[in-house]
This record gives sequence, structure tokens and C-alpha cells, in this order.
Amino acid sequence: MIKIRNIQRIWRIFWNYQKRNETCSYLPSRLWIEPTAICNLNCKMCLNSSIPKEKKGRMDLNLFKRIIDEVSGYAYDVNIFHRAEPLTHPDIFEMVKYCKEKGLLTRLHTNGTLLTEKKSYELLESGLDLLSFSFDGYDKETYESIRVGADFDKTLNNILTFLSIKKKLQKKKPYTLLQTIRFQNIDSKPDLADAFKRKFKNLPLDKFTVRDAHNWGGNMELENENQNIPDGATYGPCTFPWYALTIFWDGSVVPCPQDFFAEYCIGNIKDSTIAEMWNNEKMIALRKKMKKGEYKNLTPCNACDRIWRKRIFGIPKDYLRSFLSDNLFSYKFKEK
Repeated sequence: MIKIRNIQRIWRIFWNYQKRNETCSYLPSRLWIEPTAICNLNCKMCLNSSIPKEKKGRMDLNLFKRIIDEVSGYAYDVNIFHRAEPLTHPDIFEMVKYCKEKGLLTRLHTNGTLLTEKKSYELLESGLDLLSFSFDGYDKETYESIRVGADFDKTLNNILTFLSIKKKLQKKKPYTLLQTIRFQNIDSKPDLADAFKRKFKNLPLDKFTVRDAHNWGGNMELENENQNIPDGATYGPCTFPWYALTIFWDGSVVPCPQDFFAEYCIGNIKDSTIAEMWNNEKMIALRKKMKKGEYKNLTPCNACDRIWRKRIFGIPKDYLRSFLSDNLFSYKFKEK
């Protein structure tokens, strides 16, 4: 069922985005909060290995709770992940539970390699709303060449075990999807893809999705030539500055989750509140530059592929369906 307040929230964001308002009277409805910058893999489409060792760490649980205490009054959903594997954080389940206690829609994205039977039960009992798995490749050779450091069979078994437990407990939550990044040859093996998908037959996997890779604000060179900025592409302002913020493990705040190295940092949550930063000088300047198309000297936006993607009503086409589904229907699940 579509809730009136969901429609009102989307309309408010959409109106401010279309008007290109430089200040927003509302506060951000979506947040990415990075529990850790520490990862156990070295994936080919990720820049985590380029983060200096001294800039890797874990968010303190008390800082996380302080952030949630502030945003629970106005945010709609929280993504507890960003540049690394969230299951490496010892307090990750406590973080999920705290978000749910505060009434926030909560999402987790994992590579699944560290998922055990015990952790599966903890996730299923945590109240988590959405769990997505990154699993790039339908066979061992492809997967392990992309997800460097991971074992195809072990990780697949981890995911199948989680889904089996979810089925046994008759849980609808978390809404569970498996996400694959579209690399050059992934669409050339339909038989392999079909065989892989059959492994999930009769298990509660809610969605299987293939997504295009993005270039992390120009910091990642994409192999798939279809991802290059096409000739004649039309510029469109990014939507993130009008509805979202990302908080790194050390408290640094950026307007966009594509800003992998915090090149456009608007402040630190340890020194200022989200409310204070949402319309500060840097945010107003960013929206103004986006409005005028003055992105050439704006890092990392000037090299980001997102502002050149095909759009519907100004929203990137490949994000539109999930954006509306997430915000209007809340993933279409019902708790059991």
C-alpha cells in the first residue's frame, strides 16, 4: 500500500530538485552511514585498496547511535554500508537493531563471504528491512577473477544457507536481493546465468538484479565501453544533493556516496549536526553549480558518469524504478 507521507516526501524532493533550489527546507531522507572502511576482499571494480591504511577504521558504536538519534526524526531510510564489508564490524547487528528501534527503514549490502549460520540468524532476528548480496559472476572462474580473495563455492553456500534459514523461519524480512555487476561478457552466457539462478529455486530470494558499474566519481576506469559517456549525451544535475548524505566511519560527511575519497567534504559529524551541514555554504555552492551546469571544476562530479546517464524526469533511468519502489512501497514486504 502506498502511504500518503511517502508520496508527500517524494513530491517534496522532486519539486525541489526540478526547481534546482539552492537551499532545502527539509532535511535529508536517505543516508549512507559507513560502519567501516575495512574490507576482506580486493574486488576489481572497487577502490577500497586505494584507501591509505591510516584512513581505514571502524565507526565507534556511540558515534553511530548519536547520528541515528539525530536523523531518526526526519530520515526515511539508512544504508549501513559504503566502501567496505559491513560484516567486518563487530557491532554491526547492534547498529541494525538500534536503527529499527528508532523506526528507520534499514538496509545492508554485503559480499556474503563472512556470513555464517550464526550471523544469518542474527540478521534475520535483527529487524533488518533489506539485505543485498554482491555476487559478480555465474561461475567460479568469473566470480573469483572479479571478487579477488573470495571463494565461489563457499560464498554461494553462505547465501543459500541464509535463504534456507529464512525459509525455515518463514520470514519475509529482510527483503533479499542478489546483485550482479554487468561486466563485458556477463550477458553473453545466458545458459550459465539460467543454471546459476536455478540454484535459488524454491528459496526466498526476492529479486535477482544486474546493475551497470559506475566509475566512483571518475576514480575508476570502466572496462565496459557501453559505460563511457556517449557522444551527444545530455548533462543532468545529480539528484543526491537534494535528498541524501553519506557519512564516513571517521565522521566525514559528503553529499554523494560516489565520492569515494571525500573530495567534496562538507564537514564532520563530530563537529556539526546534519541539520547544520545540510544547507551550509558548501552544500548551497554545490547545488548552485549543479543548477548552472558548472561541473567542469567540481571534483569529483566533473568526471562522474552519473550526471550523463539516461534520465526520466531528471532521475537516472536505471535508478528510477528502485527509487520509487523503495520510497513508495517500502520493498513490498510484510512481516511474519
